[in-house]
Amino acid sequence: MKWNQFVLGLLLAVPAFGQTNSPAAVPAAPILQGAALPMYPPIARAVHITGKVIVRATVKSGRVVKTEVLSKADVAAGQRYLESPTVENLKTWRFAADVTGTFTVNYTYEISGTEIEEPTNAQVEMLPSLDVKITARPVKPTCSDCRLDSVPGSSPGAAISHEAGHAQGAINP
Repeated sequence: MKWNQFVLGLLLAVPAFGQTNSPAAVPAAPILQGAALPMYPPIARAVHITGKVIVRATVKSGRVVKTEVLSKADVAAGQRYLESPTVENLKTWRFAADVTGTFTVNYTYEISGTEIEEPTNAQVEMLPSLDVKITARPVKPTCSDCRLDSVPGSSPGAAISHEAGHAQGAINP
């Protein structure tokens, strides 16, 4: 019986030799010591632009010295409005003075929840991987040139949604 246990132990141990689980095998993200709070760009938020911006950041002596946007912006979807604020925010990041290197950061912009009357602060999540998620609540649209009273067949103060008025062509933006 002892012989079988020895052989079983040996078979289980052999595959473990030569394998390493060293922390150096997987590069860890540097520890962020300071940064400006990222904001959801107001124009992007107003027209519900969402998306992901992927940026390669080069850090020298704890400061971001170079950025390169790797993601391809969907111009038709307006994602270019997300790129510039992302890069500007990334340039505010500060690490320990001995941090030098290059890493990739993903900024994800989302709009989620029920519409609200007035804008509120977006929720910002920073993951240990240094990926950033910015989630804003949608704001009910306001259109100073819209007149719901101009909708054919409606009385002043009639209840019609802003979007429905535009869809019907009754409200001129």
